[in-house]
Formats: sequence, structure tokens, C-alpha cells
Amino acid sequence: MDKNSFSARVQKQLWFLNNKEKAQLNDEISKVNHNDSDTLNKPIRFSNQFLKDHVYSQKHISSASLFILLIGIVFTYVILLGGFLFGLITSLTAVNYFIHPQVNLSTVTVVLIIIGAIILMLIAIFLIKKVTAFFTKKLLEYKFNKKNTTV
Repeated sequence: MDKNSFSARVQKQLWFLNNKEKAQLNDEISKVNHNDSDTLNKPIRFSNQFLKDHVYSQKHISSASLFILLIGIVFTYVILLGGFLFGLITSLTAVNYFIHPQVNLSTVTVVLIIIGAIILMLIAIFLIKKVTAFFTKKLLEYKFNKKNTTV
């Protein structure tokens, strides 16, 4: 595997890193030699080693923190998906009003409702991406520090 495809695979796998961590990753990738075929053929191993060495410090974590994290994931996704679905249903209802008007609403009001619903859906999608990155990092931190778990 050449260095460019290796770099692309590693960066695709570590999509959830913040800008500072991505800069560290780029420095580590630039240190890899073109001749180091053992490293270039194993991007997953390189990614895991990078996470262990540079991103996740050795912490003592409890099983209760994992439980709280999982409950947080469920409630956060329920709220964000609810916001997305609310925007989707609201925009579909406003479009349905144009097809079959049943009450007297001004066109400006309906257009503003559609615009607001689309903005709500875009914000929900953006937040889902950010929240997914956050929870991915937290779950991987738990995975890499599992041997230091306290009950």
C-alpha cells in the first residue's frame, strides 16, 4: 500500500478527531517511511496505536460511567432525531398545504414554515454528526482504558 492510500485510510478511520489531534495524526503519518511496509500495510493497527499513545491517557474509569454514557447516548439521539423528524413532518405538512389548502394561511407564512423546518433539519443533522463524534471518542476511551476499570 502506498503512503497516500495509507494516509487516506487512517484519516477516514479517525474521522472523529478534533483539529489539534488531526494535526498530531498528520505529523505521525509524515514520520512513516515509504519503505516501512509493515506499518503501511496495517492502517487499523497504526490507528489504534495512535489513539493509545496520543489521544487517550490512562484513566481510571468506572462501570457506572459507561452506563451513564449509554443512557446519555440514548436520550441525546432521541432528542436530535425528534428534532429532525419534527422538521421533516412540518415541511411535508407545509408542502401539503400548497397542494390541498384547508385553512386560510398567507403564502409568506407557509414559506417561512418550510424554511424554518429545513433549517431545523439541517441543524439536527449537524448536531447528530458532532454528538456521534463525541460519543465515539468516549466509547473508544472506555475501550482503551477498560483494563483500568473500577467497579
